[in-house]
This record gives sequence, structure tokens and C-alpha cells, in this order.
Amino acid sequence: MDQIVQIQKLNNDVGALCSGINCQTVRDDSEINQIYQALCHHGLLVFPEQELDGADLTNFMSKFNTLRPRHGVEKTLEGFPHVVILSNIKKNGEAIGHQPAKSIEWHSDGTGVGTRHLATCLYGVEIPKQGGDTLFANGYLSLDALPPALSKRVKSLNITYSRLYLYERLGYANKWSTEELAQFSNVTKPLVTRHPVTQRESLVFSIEECKSIDGMHESQSYEFLSQLLEFITDDNQIYRHQWSVGDLLVWDNRCMMHTPTEYNYATQRRRLHRVIGLEPS
Repeated sequence: MDQIVQIQKLNNDVGALCSGINCQTVRDDSEINQIYQALCHHGLLVFPEQELDGADLTNFMSKFNTLRPRHGVEKTLEGFPHVVILSNIKKNGEAIGHQPAKSIEWHSDGTGVGTRHLATCLYGVEIPKQGGDTLFANGYLSLDALPPALSKRVKSLNITYSRLYLYERLGYANKWSTEELAQFSNVTKPLVTRHPVTQRESLVFSIEECKSIDGMHESQSYEFLSQLLEFITDDNQIYRHQWSVGDLLVWDNRCMMHTPTEYNYATQRRRLHRVIGLEPS
């Protein structure tokens, strides 16, 4: 098979830069498969200098996922129900997108729901001059970063997530309807999972969504995950993406964690478009 996608590893081997690809025109099955295989093995793909509208993002992500519709507090691009606007910008006094009141700590999208989230994409539309970076940690490498005894221990543990618990922490549980909140029951999963494509073990979790870990109450669970993060989010273990307009980032939630960094919400504007895909049921 000819290598269509040009791959260059990012620093610390966390993800890869993809060149020679126009995500607007990806249609060939061979090209799609190479991108998907690269996503599974590298965890994060960065496609710079893209020009993508709502239709382009929807079409590109639908080649790899079943797309997740909006829910709760999310606002979407008009005419594109799967393209969520993440922004602090207001128009006529009303927010055009969703901006959490506080940055979410290290997490993987979809940990607290039953249907596993496969991939997430973020597309840079308007970028602040300072701040607003996104940090990534690779779950494959995270296990290698742990001391052997701790690595063995985490492989034996289950973690229970509560989506409602997360929303209460973030301060917007009251923005959901009673019917919507009722859909979110606690979900228990292994702390370490095996990727279905690469067959590699991966350590990913969402610290603020964690209700408990086997044998630990809430505060102990949070403290334990915080200790893990000290090992796996060292500067030598992560990739920091400094955004430019036109950047498209796609990551595999089955082997990646991420967290945003803050920027001056009052004086700087930021707008990203996000699409999330689900694993086939």
C-alpha cells in the first residue's frame, strides 16, 4: 500500500503531525484507513492549515465514527447538529458557544457514559494571542511512566464515573433538564483498558468525573488519581499544542487524555469547533 499520509512524531512521542492531507477532500478508502490507523497508534493527529466549514468537519469525522449529537448546555453551528461551538465570544450580549466557568482537569471524553467515545476533533477558528493551549497525555506511554508496582496495581482496579457528579463540580447541573440528568447513571470501567485496534494497554481517566475507585472513597480516589497524574503529566511526558487558526486536532479517546489551559476570557476571543464520534455499538 502506498503511504499517502506523511507522519512526523510530535515531541515526547505524544501524537503526530500529518502533512500532505486536505481534510476537506479525504474520500479514498486507502487514505481513510491510513489516517485511522495512524490515529489508533499515535493517539493524536495534528492537521495544520485546514479550511473547514461545518459540512467538512461533519463529513471528515463521519468517516471514522458514528457522530454524537449535542446535549445539555452545548450550542451547535447552525445547520450542523454535531458541530459544537466552544467559545467565550458573545453576540448581542448572548454567548455564541459554550465556555465552562472553569477549565476541566485532565480527562478523556465520554468516560462517564455507557457508549464509548472513539474520537474527538477540535478545529481552530479564532485563537487568543496568549494562553488557551491544549495539553495531551498518551495512555500507552502513561503506563510505562509508572513504577512497576504501581503499574501492576492500576491494572487491577475499576473506576466508577458519575456524569452528574462532574456537572455539579463544574456548576452547570441546573442547566440540564430532569429528563436529561436521569439518563446519567454511574458507569464502572477498568482503569486500564486494551485498545481494540492496537491491542496495547492504555491508562486514561477523567479525574473530576471519578466518583470512586475500588476500595477507596471519593477523596481517596481523587488523591490517588492526582498521584498518577504526577507521573504521567510531567513536561517530558506530554504534548502542548499552541493553537493557530486552521489547526485541526483529532484524538483517540481510548488512549488519550487532555486538558485546556486558561487564557484571559475577558479580553481575548477564542472559538473552536468540536465534533465527537462514538464507537459502534
